[in-house]
Order: sequence, then C-alpha cells, then structure tokens
Amino acid sequence: MFLLNAEEQLNDNDVAHARLANQRLTTTEFTTAAEVVEWLVAVQAQEYAGAKAALGLRARGLDDAAVERTFNAGEILRTHVLRPTWHFVCLLYTSDAADE
Repeated sequence: MFLLNAEEQLNDNDVAHARLANQRLTTTEFTTAAEVVEWLVAVQAQEYAGAKAALGLRARGLDDAAVERTFNAGEILRTHVLRPTWHFVCLLYTSDAADE
C-alpha cells in the first residue's frame, strides 16, 4: 500500500501512483480471482468480460480461462448484492469453516 507522512506534499503523479498501487494495479500478491474478489469485497460485473479483465489485472499470471474456471467452480459468484447491478462476490465460507 502507498502511504505518505502527514508532512509530505502530493503532486498529481503521487496521487495517480497511490491510486494505482492501492487498487493493486502496479504490484500484487494475489494469484487467484477469488483472492482478488475477497480483498475487494465485491467487483462490479455488469460487463462480464470487463469484470474478468479487472480481476486478471490484479493477480499475477491470471488469464481469462483461469477466471472462468474460478467462476465455474463456484469460488466467485456473479449476483445482485444490494441493487440490480451485477457484482462478483467471493464465497466466504468453505466447507472447512462450516464444520467448525
């Protein structure tokens, strides 16, 4: 995450870099679509192809086929959460968590 001291002055490039970094678009530790969605909480997915691309941009080595496999496996869902807008959301509870 891009953090500044209170005394530092921001210029336009600093703001742009901070926004990109905080959205995990410059570097990322994520390797799966589910990790990205879990971290973001929800990803707007009105345009399915664009939403998959947004996930792919935020994870190392993640391509369209990998996102499709994650979706088809039910690890991420495309649903209406609070309003009639499609979002990807992550399955929060695994079978292991349900057994506890």
